[in-house]
Amino acid sequence: MADRRALAQGGARAIGGVVGIGIAAAVIAGATLLPLSGFAIDSPSQTVRPVPADQQRVCPGPVLALAADAGQATRPSAIGDLTTVYGASGADTQSRRLKPDAETTSSDQAPLALTATTPRGAGHAPLFAGAQVQGVTTDDLAGLAAAACAEPSADSWLVAGSTTLGQTSLVMLANPTSVDATVNLDIYTETGRVSAPGATGILVPAGSQKVVPLAGLAPSATAPVVHVTTTGGQVVATMQQSFEQGIQPRGVELAGATGAPGRVQTIPGVTIASLAAITAGQSAESVGVDYPAVRILVPGDQDAKITIGAVGETGTSAGNSYAQTVKAGNVAEIPLDNLKDGSFTVTVRSDVPVVAAVRTSVIGTTSRDFAWFTSTAPLGHTQLVAVPPGPGPQLHFANAGESDAKVTVQRSAGESSTVTVPAEGGASLAVASGRYTLTGVDGLEVSVSVNGDGIASSFAVAPAGPLAAPIVVYPH
Repeated sequence: MADRRALAQGGARAIGGVVGIGIAAAVIAGATLLPLSGFAIDSPSQTVRPVPADQQRVCPGPVLALAADAGQATRPSAIGDLTTVYGASGADTQSRRLKPDAETTSSDQAPLALTATTPRGAGHAPLFAGAQVQGVTTDDLAGLAAAACAEPSADSWLVAGSTTLGQTSLVMLANPTSVDATVNLDIYTETGRVSAPGATGILVPAGSQKVVPLAGLAPSATAPVVHVTTTGGQVVATMQQSFEQGIQPRGVELAGATGAPGRVQTIPGVTIASLAAITAGQSAESVGVDYPAVRILVPGDQDAKITIGAVGETGTSAGNSYAQTVKAGNVAEIPLDNLKDGSFTVTVRSDVPVVAAVRTSVIGTTSRDFAWFTSTAPLGHTQLVAVPPGPGPQLHFANAGESDAKVTVQRSAGESSTVTVPAEGGASLAVASGRYTLTGVDGLEVSVSVNGDGIASSFAVAPAGPLAAPIVVYPH
């Protein structure tokens, strides 16, 4: 009887323990399942609106020549004078000369740094543009060279130049910033990437220019492409190329940076002239030099399947299409054959990112010249363009969209014009020297060309870089 009573008491205690555990579990479950009132602690933060940075542009300066003296073969000299057109809409503009890396006879023979002060609180960059042009006629150099005053960058691509017989190419680096720039040049040619020890660690002091002869880094290169990268300050990179056949000068050009690597590269306003004379004048010495061609580099490690379309601008001849495979890491030049004289929008499409530009030549009654046409990014709704004085200046518009675009071209002096750019096509407008506000160019690519009897040049119109955006700061 006593054993039964003890067993009953032990069972009761066990049952009570189980019941207690169940009640505790139910309480915990209930606390988990019952909705709690919302409660959160936000991290302390502050929105900082940076003072808008001033917008900078750099005009590359005059055409340069290497000294004929073998002992000073790498020392450039500035030649002649140039004309510059620049200005900003809604902002003050200042100018100053950078320290040139060349022998000069005038303070004007130096790169020109332009600054537009951005109004405080502005949400976008001011409309700001500049361009230069220079005609050169010497025993060794002759031609027309126009260039845009470009925005400094830490990463740019020069698709131009040659270092074969009679060709001279100079990489011109201008640093308008207050910080020294260390520049690396990655050089590619038709045979692949070039290993050149002198191409890295190039110092461009603040507020100065550095000129690098390309032949010293990549001799006998038919089709070089130079990737310019910097640390520290940013630079404006320009390729000056000149051609002399025998003792006859055959042209000079200043080629700015082309568009960054992409699967689609649009090159507006490619002007072809005197093609019949160029074709008839081909010889064993100059085959492929004067003939219009697209230069393409595949900077990655995968071969590219390339399709090129050349579409004539409104009122010009029909275009053509081309297809080719380009090896990874190599530069290729694809001739633009079966075309006629006129202006074209050239579009390069690839299954991997590429960089591209087009070179054309012109033969006149007494002179010859060539021009480089670079790809460019689509513009915003409104853009300011500077057109320097020169023969037959034109604005060129390329429209990759599916509907026509109506563009208003307003000169700073007051008069305006309109131009309709057809869908998936291009158009041009003859203009005079000056500054123009373009309205309705959202998504369009634009370039400027100057062409005369035996002279030609061109440059692309690039959109302004973005201003600093507000930043949310979370203090420790």
